[in-house]
Amino acid sequence: MKRFAAMMTVLATPALAHDGVHLHPHGIDAVWLVLAALALGGGAAALLRSRK
Repeated sequence: MKRFAAMMTVLATPALAHDGVHLHPHGIDAVWLVLAALALGGGAAALLRSRK
């Protein structure tokens, strides 16, 4: 039973059943993705500048 449970936790993951990221066809998901990337990049740049 332990081997079966361990095997199922590895094999029966949602990642194996998922095709990947599906962005909204009208582009709003892409906009949020770009905004999040810009915010993350800006935060990293501000952090690096303040550490000098």
